[in-house]
Amino acid sequence: MPEASMSSRATGQRRVLLVEDSPAHLVICEEAIRSQAPHYQIDGAATAGTALERLGSGSYDVVVLDYNLPDLEGRELLAAIRGQAPNIPIIVITGIDSPDLALDVLRGGANDYLPKIGEYYKFLPRAIATNLERARLQEDLLEMYRWLERSSLEEALLNRLIVNIHSSLDLEDIVEKAARSLSEEFKISRAVICLISESGNLGIARQVTQQEVEPISERSLIFSKYHDLLLDIGERRPLVVMREDTFSLAQDVRHELVLYGILSMIMVPLVYQGRLMGLLHLDQCDYPRLWTSGEINLLGRIGSQLAIAISQARLYKIVESQSKNIDKLTEICSQLNQVVSSTRELTQKQESQEKVRVKLSSREIEVLRKVARGLSNREIAQELHITEGTTEVHVSRLRKKLSLTSRAALVRYAFENHLS
Repeated sequence: MPEASMSSRATGQRRVLLVEDSPAHLVICEEAIRSQAPHYQIDGAATAGTALERLGSGSYDVVVLDYNLPDLEGRELLAAIRGQAPNIPIIVITGIDSPDLALDVLRGGANDYLPKIGEYYKFLPRAIATNLERARLQEDLLEMYRWLERSSLEEALLNRLIVNIHSSLDLEDIVEKAARSLSEEFKISRAVICLISESGNLGIARQVTQQEVEPISERSLIFSKYHDLLLDIGERRPLVVMREDTFSLAQDVRHELVLYGILSMIMVPLVYQGRLMGLLHLDQCDYPRLWTSGEINLLGRIGSQLAIAISQARLYKIVESQSKNIDKLTEICSQLNQVVSSTRELTQKQESQEKVRVKLSSREIEVLRKVARGLSNREIAQELHITEGTTEVHVSRLRKKLSLTSRAALVRYAFENHLS
């Protein structure tokens, strides 16, 4: 529906174009309409030429059209009206009551058909009201369809950006994909992502520009002033700035806007769990872009998702670093355990040997070592250059001192006390 028609709907003032070549019929139709809708503005036209001229110079809510005009055939006039006002309701009145003609009229673009039979004009106000209401419903449905279509496109765009943003846990990769996706999807001059470091400093993490567009300096007042504004106020919403705006921030950064050729820009805070993590900057240099409420809302949601992804990447980096430290600590502990275990074994061996030395003489220890090697008394005597009888005496004393009853027990004792 044309803009003027929507305005007339809001004020209750309706404009009707009544096209009738018969002065008598023109009068009775106008009187019939005024009798039930006195607030309607009715303009008459006796010819097709006059009707098209008036339709071109002003907006009407409905057209009542005599199908048999002297200067233009009815079907051609319908097509001409539809060319000028595609959505306007058209009610055709004609002296011929024919189903075939009615079908031909409706196929030609008319919305309603009223034969000039009897007091037909009494039915005209109701026909106008019905077609106006139908047009209003159609416009509401069309607007709802447009809204659903926009919402669907916005959701699809948001999903594409979320997939790009959340496809990695590497901070540089996330910022790179986000900046490029925003630049491509919104067809903007610059896409800049600034992040706040752990020390509280704001810096540019990634900037994507179109060809022949100068990058913005990290020290630009555009970022610092908006950052200060976010810190000063509790509410953190996207901010749209046009070069000609007069509010304080726009005046503070106007020199920067001129310097970098920015005609319009939008700044979006990156906030996660109440913490300001950075900001998103998009601008337009080739024309003063008017950011729609849908785009502003969408960028707010994108900013929230980007803040989440950045937080996750930073947390992952911390966990990864701690995991590496834990691995190193585990390796060191393992090495320490090996040292402690070796030390314990050596200590036990030394303690065992010391205990044996306390009980046995050096000669008896020598004999015990050779017994553990499986040597016979004769072989031991030969190696130690003593008699076989002396060897037997040493072996006997060993069994007595150690409270052992057999040679095999001596061998086992030697192994247990590291004397083998």
